[in-house]
Amino acid sequence: MLVYCRGVVRVTNKGQVGTQATTSKRKGKELKTQKVTCGWYIHASRSNPKSDSFIRTLNETHTCLQTRKLRACTASLISKKIFDQVEANPDIPLRAIQDHFQKTYQVGVTMDNVFRAKDKARKHITGDYTKQYEMLRDYVLELQATNPDTTVKIDVCSEPNPDSTTRQFRRIYVCLDPLKKGFKACLRDLLGFDGAFMKGPFLGQVLSAIGLDSNNGIYPLAYGIVESENTESWKWFLDNIGDDLDLGRN
Repeated sequence: MLVYCRGVVRVTNKGQVGTQATTSKRKGKELKTQKVTCGWYIHASRSNPKSDSFIRTLNETHTCLQTRKLRACTASLISKKIFDQVEANPDIPLRAIQDHFQKTYQVGVTMDNVFRAKDKARKHITGDYTKQYEMLRDYVLELQATNPDTTVKIDVCSEPNPDSTTRQFRRIYVCLDPLKKGFKACLRDLLGFDGAFMKGPFLGQVLSAIGLDSNNGIYPLAYGIVESENTESWKWFLDNIGDDLDLGRN
């Protein structure tokens, strides 16, 4: 097996045998440039088909010009490397991705490749989130199977077509039965509520209800995902908690 380096050495002289000469003008003068192949090569062989290869001849010296442009550095490869960046910050600028990639891997990438790579990564992330929402009912069934009497309520948007087999997700409320029974049995009659923003392609709010245990520790009670933090969504969340804890309307 004989492998040569495909790099090109550019030399400028009056002429050289075996080179491809090109003529260009610079500042009114003709400049002849020849392309010479790099001298690096390696020769390896095996004594028999079952033995390992041994290096017979090796020229370690590269005389070609170093370049950061690689054909193997495609948009698909770049998208895999920047997946975590795009997932954490979908609005990350293209220039920031390009600079980070070049500093990390010492490879030059064009802005077009970065644009295509970011688009591929964004589509892949969005697809993963979509699949998770498609598995929402399986998640509910698993919760109820492992925690009997667990309360799970899913609210969907109204669908004009009653024959449609799919619905658009709106809200979900979850209150695990062991937490519900523990709060009724021995915890203080105090509830704390909070909301937090969700990150990702599908925005929303995570609402949570917590209590205090005997050691003044946080006791999670219920959680839900709603479209936004408003009066209607909070009322829906509180009504569900009231039903689970047998609380009166007042």
